[in-house]
Amino acid sequence: MKKGLFWTIYGLVLAVATLAGLELVAFFLTPAWPAYELRPLAVPSGLVRSVETASGTRETIPFYNSWGMKDRERSFDRPPDIRFRTLFDGDSFLEGMFALQPLNEVVETQWAKAGVHDMEAINFGISATSPIQYYYRIPSVALKLRPDAILLMFYPGNDFVEERFSPASALPFIAERPEPSLLGGIAPHLTWQIVDRLGLSEIARGNTGAKDEYNIMREVMKKPRAERAASVAAYLKKYYFPDKDEATMREILSRNGGSFWKPFERTDDKAEQLAGWIPAGVVRFETNPKKMPRDMAEAERLTDSEEIEPALSWLIATEKLTASKGIKLVIAVAPMGTVDPSYVAFWKPWPHYYSWSLRQEVNRHRLLAALRSQGLAPIDLAADLDGVRGTYRLTDGHWTALGTSIVAKRIAAELIRVRDQRLPERQTMGQ
Repeated sequence: MKKGLFWTIYGLVLAVATLAGLELVAFFLTPAWPAYELRPLAVPSGLVRSVETASGTRETIPFYNSWGMKDRERSFDRPPDIRFRTLFDGDSFLEGMFALQPLNEVVETQWAKAGVHDMEAINFGISATSPIQYYYRIPSVALKLRPDAILLMFYPGNDFVEERFSPASALPFIAERPEPSLLGGIAPHLTWQIVDRLGLSEIARGNTGAKDEYNIMREVMKKPRAERAASVAAYLKKYYFPDKDEATMREILSRNGGSFWKPFERTDDKAEQLAGWIPAGVVRFETNPKKMPRDMAEAERLTDSEEIEPALSWLIATEKLTASKGIKLVIAVAPMGTVDPSYVAFWKPWPHYYSWSLRQEVNRHRLLAALRSQGLAPIDLAADLDGVRGTYRLTDGHWTALGTSIVAKRIAAELIRVRDQRLPERQTMGQ
């Protein structure tokens, strides 16, 4: 009996010591807080760019700051000249992966042009994340910034999650930060390393291609247009769809005289980057035998109204969390590229792939109605973007510089309105 007790205690001590040792080693290999709390992957920060500050001066800053955000350096202590602090919470639409300036910086530029210098917009936009991470960023990091308002950007193309919010749910053993987990509660640096090395994050799980996919696709674009479909079809056959017919994939990518390649052939500031997931997505949808909606009416009939419920539960939970801390939550809902006539025209040869945008537009309308029924007042950005050509990148579906500027103008005005409502004793814009 004593022997059994000894080995039990010895095993526990050894496990604790091992865990502590691994956490110590991981501490020196992991990005500093809050970067490891916010991002599942480290980002390079060597490149620099020139941006205009709220005061109207220009400064050179890294593309990514020490927090791992595409933003200038920020401080947890509020700058003395800032009287209203906002935080932008969302995914790649806020990170601005395909733009020189992310949305928050363009908003600050709008404020500066209007003579508003007492407001700040901090970027917490991280690609390939969802309302689940948006929620957990707030208690883990955002509250320490003591923001007056949080702008949550919801994109229907990939923000409708399947997991519902449940405060009483059991914790998983490990999860992508800042989601809580058993291991994360005692060894956060080790958790980050395991998620990073094993590809357990949402962004890593979505990448099934070759490790050097970027270079492979870049070499494809060096070939004559007539040869690209065959090269990409062979690549997709090897890494994405071993069971699909290669000839079928070539036909799909060759439609409409090879117009699929046009956005990647441009050499101006509107050039787009060929990523493996783009042709893979087209092939996946175009070979799907299920009935696909051809217009919004069919999308309404073919889409389950319950699809919005999990994401809605996270948005409501986020509003309750921020309200309990005296923070105003502003939810902005972006439309799909269907509002851009250029986007619609580009995808005509691939109706099944385009049908996804129709389905998600239906879900977007349902989400807006559901949020309003809960007493919330979401910003419907379709009102600003509808019918304007060139606001969406054609292949990855993100905003162009034009789309970003249009959205920034609306968001800047809405946040000034929030400031004036919450701080009635302050003077109006520009005074």
